[in-house]
Amino acid sequence: LLCVQCYRHNIEMILQTYVSTIILLLLHTPSLFIHASSTPKMTATNAAQVDPAIYAKSGDISKHLEGVKKQYDTQNKIEFYKQVMGDGTANIHFGKWDNVDLDQEGAYGKASEQMTDYMFELVSGLCDCEGDFKYVDLGSGTGAAALRLVKMHPHIKHATCLNLCDEQNALATKEAAEAGLESRIEVVTGTYEDAPLEDNKYDACFSQDAFVHAFEKKQAFKEAFRVTKPGGAFVWCDLMCGSGEGVSDEELQTFAATNMVNDWLSPEENVAACQAVGWEDVKFVDLTADIRISFQLMLKKVEKILADGNPAGIDEKLLASYKTNLGNRITQVDRGVFKWGVVHAKKPTAAAN
Repeated sequence: LLCVQCYRHNIEMILQTYVSTIILLLLHTPSLFIHASSTPKMTATNAAQVDPAIYAKSGDISKHLEGVKKQYDTQNKIEFYKQVMGDGTANIHFGKWDNVDLDQEGAYGKASEQMTDYMFELVSGLCDCEGDFKYVDLGSGTGAAALRLVKMHPHIKHATCLNLCDEQNALATKEAAEAGLESRIEVVTGTYEDAPLEDNKYDACFSQDAFVHAFEKKQAFKEAFRVTKPGGAFVWCDLMCGSGEGVSDEELQTFAATNMVNDWLSPEENVAACQAVGWEDVKFVDLTADIRISFQLMLKKVEKILADGNPAGIDEKLLASYKTNLGNRITQVDRGVFKWGVVHAKKPTAAAN
């Protein structure tokens, strides 16, 4: 009997110690016991490799614009995009890959130019491009798209490149002058959400891979509407928010919060936002399959630069970061985190701003 009592006493002491330990853990480390479904689904495939001091979503438009500049407007970034996306040129846009041999030299540059041409074909189908045609490129970057289109189409009397970044604008101005096109290409510093441009001036608004950084998409679309002539066209392409099965809201917002994306809309929401400010016949063309190839080729370029010893002297940390991120992007496209494509629309003939 004495042995049984001793045994019970020992069991009670062990249980008391165990319960006390659990209580202490709950008090000091409660996050260990939160149910998994209540925490963001952050994994190695969607974690961002960025500097949060620069790229974190702030809700402040001034800070947002400064972050966009830091993402693109340094000599190091310009050289990076030139080598990785432009095949040594300033055309740093995602590509349209129809009939492009992925292994050929200069494949990425060819696909980028093909995307510019495709978008201008859409413009031509939506409005009268004959005569003294004028258009504005909103978020024009280095001006490569305008330079190509003005060279190819003599009927383009005037192209305005509206862009936020000073270094890119200086490069665009230089390239236009060297091509003898300074009388037909004008470079203007500013933001497409508060465009320093006249009402009803342009036959078309064009934007290639720039609106993803709009602080407020609807305001950007409203400004495009204001500066376009009645009956004119609006054609733009960019990354948009996806809706893949099993993709959490947290994962969607993680990309937005670390890539200077303040207003992360799906294709349907972008179409609705365009319609809300007056655009008609608004359509989305899904080209998501092409963005996957673009990410693949960008990753291949980064890996080659590193394997070749980085001859252009690009920041090694930047290359390593993009190598990780681009691998993640390919996986995210497959899972439906992103959409990419073109939105095109018309301004009603009788429209008033």
